[in-house]
Amino acid sequence: MKRKLIPVLLAMLLVISSTMAVSAIGNDLDDEIIISPMFTYIFRAEAQIYINSSGKATAITDVFGNKSVTSTRAIVRLQQLRDEGWVTIRSWTETSNTRFLNFAGTYNVPKGYYYRVQSTVTAYSGSQSETTTLTTSYQKY
Repeated sequence: MKRKLIPVLLAMLLVISSTMAVSAIGNDLDDEIIISPMFTYIFRAEAQIYINSSGKATAITDVFGNKSVTSTRAIVRLQQLRDEGWVTIRSWTETSNTRFLNFAGTYNVPKGYYYRVQSTVTAYSGSQSETTTLTTSYQKY
């Protein structure tokens, strides 16, 4: 009887101790989790670069404002890496009177350089605004 009782007691002890640990971890997490938005007015923003085999670079920028946003703006810069650093070789400024802005601009680039897109996007809500700058990874052509 004693031999059967010890494994049962050990099993119960393991179940109780693991339940307590899970409960303690759950409480600790509840106290420490703080969810807050990264942006106030910008819901999502994205910049991309594509260069085809002919050297046509396409700079893409998308901005999506939250429901209170009344207009959006993007300054899109196509940049080339030179000895002195990143140099803007073409730029565009696009404005939308809605909370959505989708832009794609093209420019023919010479071979033998690295290129990237840097976009400064702004979302406007009444007299308030929010701005962030996005930079793509570089691409060689």
